[in-house]
Amino acid sequence: MPASPDSLFTPEPPAIDACWQRIGVRGDRSCERLLQHVHCHNCERHAEAASQLLDRHELQLEAIDDFSADDQQPDPQTEGGTLSALIFRMGQNWLAVPSTLLLEVSVPVPVHGLPYPRNRSLRGLCNVRGTLVPCLALEVVLGLATEATPQDRPRMLILDAPGGALVTEVQAVEGIYTLANAMLQKTSHASGLAASQLASAVTQWQQRSVTVLDADLLSQALLRSLR
Repeated sequence: MPASPDSLFTPEPPAIDACWQRIGVRGDRSCERLLQHVHCHNCERHAEAASQLLDRHELQLEAIDDFSADDQQPDPQTEGGTLSALIFRMGQNWLAVPSTLLLEVSVPVPVHGLPYPRNRSLRGLCNVRGTLVPCLALEVVLGLATEATPQDRPRMLILDAPGGALVTEVQAVEGIYTLANAMLQKTSHASGLAASQLASAVTQWQQRSVTVLDADLLSQALLRSLR
C-alpha cells in the first residue's frame, strides 16, 4: 500500500554540531584543533558533519521513493492559469524551474571539496550564512555540456529539497517570469538526455526555446546525485 504523505514527516534527526560557528573560524577560534588543522574545513569533525548532512538527504529520498505516481499532485499545465518560474542558462541551454523550488539566488560562494566525494555530481559543500549546504553540479545531473563564455554572470541557486537546501551554480540568471500554461508544450521524454527526462514542458520566451524542469523530478534527481 502506498505511503501516506504523513509518513514523510519522520522524527527530527539529531542536530548537526556546527562547532565551526562556536569555537572555529566563524566563532571565537578557541578550538584546540585549529592549531593542527589551521581551518575547520581540514578537520575530521567538519567531514563528519558533511557525512551526516548527506545521509540526512538520503533518508528523505528513501521516504520519497515510497510514493507511487498516483500520490503526485496534478500536472499544473493541465489546469490552466500561469506558472511562475526562474529562467537561467547552462551552457547554450535555457532552462526554467518553478519558483516554488527556489529559496534564493546569490552571488557565487566558495565550494569546499570533500576528501572522499561520492560521485562527480557532488562538488562539495558551501557555507551559506554558517550552514553547510551540499553543492551539486547541475550540468552533470542534467547531462549538459557547458563552457565559460564572456556573457556568463554566474549565480548560485539555493533550492528547496526534502532534508534541507541544495546549492548549484548556473552561468546566468534572467529572473523570475510568469509563463502562461497555454504556451507550455509537454515534452515526450523521447530524448535520452537527462534534461529531457526531467522536463515537464518547453516554451518560447524572448525568441528562445526554454526547457521547463519538473520541480519534483528535479528534486529527486538532485537528491539521488548525493548518493
